[in-house]
Amino acid sequence: MKNRLMTPGPVPVSEDALLAMARPVIHHRTEEFRQVMAEVKDGLKYVFQTVNDVLILMASSTGAMESAVVNLLSPGDEVLVIKGGKFGERWGEICEAYNVKVHPVDLEWGHAVDVEVVKEKLDEKPNIKCVYSTLCETSTGIHHNIKELGEVVNKRDNTLLVVDAVSALGAVELQTDNWHVDVVVSGSQKGLMTPPGLGFISLSDAAWKFTEKSQLPGYYFDLSKTRECMKKNE
Repeated sequence: MKNRLMTPGPVPVSEDALLAMARPVIHHRTEEFRQVMAEVKDGLKYVFQTVNDVLILMASSTGAMESAVVNLLSPGDEVLVIKGGKFGERWGEICEAYNVKVHPVDLEWGHAVDVEVVKEKLDEKPNIKCVYSTLCETSTGIHHNIKELGEVVNKRDNTLLVVDAVSALGAVELQTDNWHVDVVVSGSQKGLMTPPGLGFISLSDAAWKFTEKSQLPGYYFDLSKTRECMKKNE
């Protein structure tokens, strides 16, 4: 009898991937490992549709989400959070845990955000540093119009668009660079159909400038250190 996972994540892993995991572990300072990493990094750039580096975190997708808060903001900063489901709400919970002021856009579950409402909120609150959204809400399957959100946020000089694409990357269209998305987070166990345990995050040049000013505490999720370590394996 073969078990089949009929869930949004974790999802079944291909036999090729399972067989690759059965091979002996290779050391991370070898040429063989560097070749694997180079292939993985190029592949992630393609999936994310970005020219920027995609960092790999040994963490759950929530770890990647948390890194997208602690590396961009400082205590007391203001953010706009689109709450259209459990994971939109999670953005707010993470921000509040770090004393970041959350301005919510509360939606009835199963409904996509009205981009005009976001624009009005941004006009009302000129100090908002980041807009946090999901690409798709797992529980309802609804996905937001990230392209239009990117157009609105991109018109503001000091505001970033941060998108949780955990459940939808590879399944729902997302053109990170073309749509002006500054930060995208995802994970290994859903649309990418690989085993759980890895988080991914890409940052635009504007987002990296935010990391230079962030004053929130971080050690394991210090993305500057992560980027430096990954470059050592090039």
